Amino acid sequence: MKYIRRFLSFVASRMVLLSIVVALLILAFYLAMNTANIYILLNDGMTARTSVILTRQNADELINYFTNDFLLSDETLNIGLSDASPYIDYNITDFNYKLSLEWVWAWPWENSATATIVERVPKISGSVLKEKSDLVKDGTLSATPPAWYGGRYTVKLVRLEGSWKIDKLIQTQLIIEEPTAEPAPASPAPQ
Repeated sequence: MKYIRRFLSFVASRMVLLSIVVALLILAFYLAMNTANIYILLNDGMTARTSVILTRQNADELINYFTNDFLLSDETLNIGLSDASPYIDYNITDFNYKLSLEWVWAWPWENSATATIVERVPKISGSVLKEKSDLVKDGTLSATPPAWYGGRYTVKLVRLEGSWKIDKLIQTQLIIEEPTAEPAPASPAPQ
């Protein structure tokens, strides 16, 4: 009887240990899955938001990434879609969007998450609309689109019907992209 009790105690302790290890592995899997889903959502959603602000096209696709409340209250998006947009006089053909995820936390059993991101748009390609070319000649308007005001943001996300959506975007630091200087051509070697 003594040996059976020891054996059962050994098996029970190993089962508890195995259960803890399996639970930690499942928790790590769901944390990693949520983190990956949130990163993809943030990258695609913020890129789409920037594209809408710059080009004023495909605004209806933002509902895939953002909650209705966010879309109605986003001041930058509302300015970008209005006549006060700094990009309204330009035909934007391309832009380089960079997003880095600094921190994210989403418990598998909760329907909310928080992330910290840094957004930058180092390059915006475009030209002045033809009907606005006179404004460039008299110096009222720049020939190139204005720089993007990126920044560091705290992002609140919610899970609605199994999908993550961006609910709040709070800017904590402003980052103004400075145009990069082109390197000077190399001078020919003396002969």
